[in-house]
Amino acid sequence: MGALALAAAATPSNAAELVTNGGFETGNFSGWTLGGNTGFTGVDTASAHSGTYGAYFGAVGSTGTLSQLLNTVAGQTYTVSFWLSNSGSPTDSFEASIGDTVLQTFTNVNAFQYFNFSFTTPVNGSPSLLKFTFRQDPSYWHIDDISVQGLAGGVPEPTTWAMMILGLGAVGAAMRRRRAATTVRYA
Repeated sequence: MGALALAAAATPSNAAELVTNGGFETGNFSGWTLGGNTGFTGVDTASAHSGTYGAYFGAVGSTGTLSQLLNTVAGQTYTVSFWLSNSGSPTDSFEASIGDTVLQTFTNVNAFQYFNFSFTTPVNGSPSLLKFTFRQDPSYWHIDDISVQGLAGGVPEPTTWAMMILGLGAVGAAMRRRRAATTVRYA
């Protein structure tokens, strides 16, 4: 029973992945909402950073968006990460945001290979919109392995309380057993 309680306590419940289909492994944009100019936008095997699939964006002339509404808690801190590459050169733009917080902005940057971007930030809303805004004349942005996870908070989870109670019970039992074995004699 102790091993079961330890296994349950090892994974905090608020460290769960909030993004659906963050690696695009369904082979499509399921779980995501596309908006604006989505020309030359899709999911394919050539855009994958890891796994089988990744997404590409090549909106020309105006911006497009990829977004997902996440079940966040206002005031809690989250880690947002994604892998991004740019296969072209200017004219291009890219912006990543969660809620009203802009995480990263690029304008007219040269090509670069996949690079991991990771941010730790509190969110103000519940839920929060994770959004990527893009434009690429005339090439592509590639994105994969998008992740948002909550950081462990200061309030103990129920499994933490259970482990603490079990531990205190074990200490109490050991002390009681030790007391019975100890006798004091006065001469």
